[in-house]
Amino acid sequence: MFRPFLDGYYDVENQLPEYVKRKAFEYFKKEAIEKNSISSIEEFEKRRERIRNYFIEAIGGLDIEKTELNPLYTGVIEKDSYIIKKIIFQSVPNFYVTANLYMPKGINGKLPAILFACGHWESAKACPEYQKVCVELVNNGFIVLAVDPVGQGERMQYYDRELKRTIIRWGTMEHSYAGLQCTLVGANIARYFIWDLIRAIDLLESLPEVDSTRIGLTGNSGGGTQSSYLMLVEPQIKVAVPCTYITSREEYMKTGQAHDSEQNIFKAIVMGLNYDDFISCFAPKPVMIGAVDSDFFCIEGTIDSYERAKKVYRLYNKEENIKLYIAKGTHSYNDELRQEAVKWFVKHLKGEEAKIKEHIEIEKEEILRCTKTGQVLAEFESAKDISALNYEYFEKNHERISDKEKIREKLLEILNLPKDSKPLYPRTIEEGSFNFYNSSLKYKKIFMFTEKDIATAGVYIEGKDRKRCTILILDEGTNGIQKEFDLIRQFLTKGDVFVFDPRGIGSVRCRDINLHNFYEYYGTEYKLNFDLMMLGTSMTSLRVFDVLRAIEYIKGLDPNIAIAVAGKGISAIYALFVSVINREVEEVYLEDLLYSYKDIISSKYYRYDPRLEIYGIARYFDIEDLIFSISDRKVTIVNPRDAKGEIAKIDRLGNVEVYKY
Repeated sequence: MFRPFLDGYYDVENQLPEYVKRKAFEYFKKEAIEKNSISSIEEFEKRRERIRNYFIEAIGGLDIEKTELNPLYTGVIEKDSYIIKKIIFQSVPNFYVTANLYMPKGINGKLPAILFACGHWESAKACPEYQKVCVELVNNGFIVLAVDPVGQGERMQYYDRELKRTIIRWGTMEHSYAGLQCTLVGANIARYFIWDLIRAIDLLESLPEVDSTRIGLTGNSGGGTQSSYLMLVEPQIKVAVPCTYITSREEYMKTGQAHDSEQNIFKAIVMGLNYDDFISCFAPKPVMIGAVDSDFFCIEGTIDSYERAKKVYRLYNKEENIKLYIAKGTHSYNDELRQEAVKWFVKHLKGEEAKIKEHIEIEKEEILRCTKTGQVLAEFESAKDISALNYEYFEKNHERISDKEKIREKLLEILNLPKDSKPLYPRTIEEGSFNFYNSSLKYKKIFMFTEKDIATAGVYIEGKDRKRCTILILDEGTNGIQKEFDLIRQFLTKGDVFVFDPRGIGSVRCRDINLHNFYEYYGTEYKLNFDLMMLGTSMTSLRVFDVLRAIEYIKGLDPNIAIAVAGKGISAIYALFVSVINREVEEVYLEDLLYSYKDIISSKYYRYDPRLEIYGIARYFDIEDLIFSISDRKVTIVNPRDAKGEIAKIDRLGNVEVYKY
C-alpha cells in the first residue's frame, strides 16, 4: 500500500538503527563520565565488584556444584621434547569436555600452566594456528591445556548418531541456536563456556606437575571472548593474553556487525559493561591485549579500551603490567601475535626470555582426537547436550506466576517499555477507496510518531459498523494487506480495521544494515534486537509500545470506540502482550501464535527466529498463562504453532478453545 519512504513523506530506512545508536551513545556518555571520575583504588574496587556481580547475574549465575571431573585419558602422543595427552572430563555430570594436555618431557618440580580457549574454528583445539600457540608454549616450559568449546571440535551439541553428522551448523550458528533457549530462561550460553573453563583450571590444579600459583590464560576470537569473561570471574588466572576480541561497544555499534549469542550480555550497555572492563577488572595482574590491525573487531575500539584500562593500572602503579600489541594481518592468532604472547607469558610467569622457533610441527586433526568416533555425543550413551543442561536450569529456576495482575506487572517489567508519551502528530497522507467483491471500501493512509524520530504507519479501512476498530498486526505489515484480505474482511464485518506497522515492519521496515538476510542469523533483526537487549529491552518491547500508542490514536478519534487487537505469526505475540497490558482491549485474535516458550526450551530442535529473543520471559510465565490472564475477554486462537512451526496438537490454550483450519 505504501510506496518507499512513506510515499515520500518521511525517510524511515535509517530510523531504527539510528534510534538504537542514539540510545546506546547516551549510556556510553554516562559510562565515560563514571570511569573518568574514578580517582582511587577504593572507587575502582567498588565498580569492579558491581560489574563482576552484574555480569554473573546476567549470564544466569555460576552457583554450579563442582562435581567430580572424572578425567578419562584416552591416549598419548609422543614428541621429541613434549607429550600430548588426550583427556575427556565432565564439567558437570555427563557433560563431556574434550581437551589436549601438552606437557614438557623430563619435568622436575612444578611448572606454570596455560589454559587455551579456542575460538571459532570447526576443528577447535586441532586448528593449526591454535596448535602452534600450544606447542610454542610447551617448548618454553609450560603445561598447556587446550579445550574444545561447545559446538566445535568433538563437542557438536546437535550431532545425530544415526545420521552421523551434526544437524545445526557448528560454531557460531550452534551457539546462537542454543543461545535463544538460554535467553528465554534469563541466562546466557556464555555461562556454559565459562564453567567448562573454570573446571579446566580445576583439572590443571589437580595435576602434581602444575604450579597452581602460576596459571595463565589465552585465546583468540571466540576464545578471546571466553578469556575476557574468565579474567573477570576467575581469580586463579594470574596472567592473561586475550586476542582479537577486545574492541569497544561504541565502535562495534558503528559497524552493523552482529555477534554471537554469548557475546551479547543482557543490559551490558545500560550497566556500563564495556570491553575495557574485562581488562581493567583484571588489574593489577599482567595482561597483554593481542590485536591485528585489519580485524573486524575494529582496532579503534581496541586502542580506546586499552587507554581506558591503562588508567586503572596507573592507579595501582602497575602500568608495566598492561600492554597492547597490534600485529599485522586479519582476524587470526597469527605467528607475530603468537610470538608476542609467548614472550609475555615467559616474562611474567617464569621471569625469563622466550625461545622462539621458526618452524613448529603440528598434528592432523584425527591424531588429536580424544574420542574414537570424533564426537562425545556419539561416544557416550550418558552424554548430555547444551539444550538438556539449559532445560535443567529452567526447571530449577522457574518461578511461575499465576495471579493475573502480577502477570501484567511482571510482563511490563520484562518488556521495559519506552517512557515517551509525546504527541503522536498523526497525519493522513492519502484517502481513497478500493473495490472488493463489488463493494467500495474507504481507506486512509496514516503515519505518526510513537517516539521521537520513530515514524509508524498504517492503513485505516472503514467497516460497516463504526463502533469498533480492530488493530491488525501482520509480519509483513501493510505490505501483506492484499494477501491477508480474507482475514481483514472478517474484521470489517464487525467494524473498522487499522492495519498497523510498528517500527521495523512493512512500510517502516529499515534498510539491511549488513550482508545477512534480514530475519536470519546475524541479519538486521538479529543485530538490532541483541543491541536492544544490551540496552535492557527488545524489538518486541518497542513494537508492543507502538501498538499501545496506536490504541491511543484510535481512542483519540473516538473515545467510545471498542478496541480489538489481532496478530498473525510472530505478530500474534505482540497482539497478546498488548492485550495483557491494556485492559481497554475487549477482543483478541491470535493466529499462528507460538503456543509455548517451554516447548522451545524443552525441544532440542526448533525453528529459530531472532524476533523470539526476549530475556527471561519464560522464567515467570508461558503463553498459556498470558492467555489465561485475559480469558475474561473474547479471545480467538487459530492454528497455534509448536516449537518447529507446525500446528500444535492442543485443543485448548489458557482455558481458551483452539481453532484449526
